[in-house]
Amino acid sequence: MNKLLLSLLLLAELIFPTQIFARADVKGSSEHPLLSRYPDFHIKQYTKLEYDEAEIMTGAYHYKNKIAATKTLEGKVTNIKYINQGTGMSVTALQLYKNYEKALKKLNATMILSCRGAKCYVNQARENGVFINNWLNKRKLMYKGVHANIGSEFGILTAKIADKKGGDIYVMVTVGVDLPNKRRTILMSFIEPETLDTDKVGIGSPDDIQKGIEQIGKVELAGVFFDHNKATIKPDSKNTLDIIAQYLSANPSNKFFVVGHTDNTGSFDHNKTLSQQRAKAVVNALIKLGAIKTQLTAKGVGPLSPNAPNKTDDGKALNRRVELVEN
Repeated sequence: MNKLLLSLLLLAELIFPTQIFARADVKGSSEHPLLSRYPDFHIKQYTKLEYDEAEIMTGAYHYKNKIAATKTLEGKVTNIKYINQGTGMSVTALQLYKNYEKALKKLNATMILSCRGAKCYVNQARENGVFINNWLNKRKLMYKGVHANIGSEFGILTAKIADKKGGDIYVMVTVGVDLPNKRRTILMSFIEPETLDTDKVGIGSPDDIQKGIEQIGKVELAGVFFDHNKATIKPDSKNTLDIIAQYLSANPSNKFFVVGHTDNTGSFDHNKTLSQQRAKAVVNALIKLGAIKTQLTAKGVGPLSPNAPNKTDDGKALNRRVELVEN
C-alpha cells in the first residue's frame, strides 16, 4: 500500500496546500494520510482506536421517522474534527464539499452517499443541518468521541476506497458552516480493515505463570500481542512482558522454551518462519527486561500444534499464540 499512500499524500498537498495554521491542533492528534485538512483549519477533537465498531451514513435522512440508512463496520477507526471559527474566513459549505468530493474521486473512491442541504433529506423536506446534526450526536458509533457541529449549510460524503491488501477503507466526511457563529466544521471518519489477533486477557501475576508450569508444564503468554502477520510486539504487551520478566528473575535457575504458534492461513513455510520470529522477539524483549539469556530458547512450530480447529476465525485466534514451556 506504500505507493497508494504516497500518491494520496501528494494529492492532499496539491489540493490543500501546506501552511502555518492559526490555532494549534489538539495534543496527540494527526492528519490521516488519505485526506488532508482544508487550509486554516485546526484539529479540535481526535480519536484513534486500534480496533472498534464504527457506523457510517449510507442514505438520506428521514425527517419524519428520524432515521437514516447506516452501515456498521469493524476495524481501525480514526475520527477527526477540524474547525475554523471567528477568523473572518469566507469559505462556503459548497467550497468545502466540492474540494473533498474532488479529493475522493481522485482516489478512485466508490461514492456511497453524496448530498448537500435538502438533498440529504428524504423528499427534500428540510434543508437545515440541525436535524441531522442532532441525529449524528445521538449515534453512539458514528464519529465516536467527536461532537458534530455541522451548522445550517452542510454536505455529506460517504465513500469506500480499495485497499491494495484486498479490503476496503470506508470514509465519511461531513462539512458544515454555521454563519451566525462564524464557525466552519469538517468531520472525518476512517474505518480501515484490521484483523483482531486476540481478545484474551493478559497474565495477572507471576503466580499465574507458576501455576501453569506446575500443573501442565507450560503457560500461554496471553497479553503478548503482535502486529498482524508480523513479529513486531505491540506496545500494549508491556504489562504482560514485565510480569513474565519478574517470574524469570525470581526463578533464575529454571530454563524454558518460548514457543511461537500460528494458524494455518498462508503457506507452511511462512507460518513456520513467522512463529520463530515471534518467539525470538519475545525472548529478546524479556532479555532487555532482565531475563538471563541462557534461560530462554526460541522455537517456532507454525501451525503444527493447534489448540482448536482452524475452520473458524475464533479457532484461528486460539491457535495464534506464544507459550512458555518448561525445558
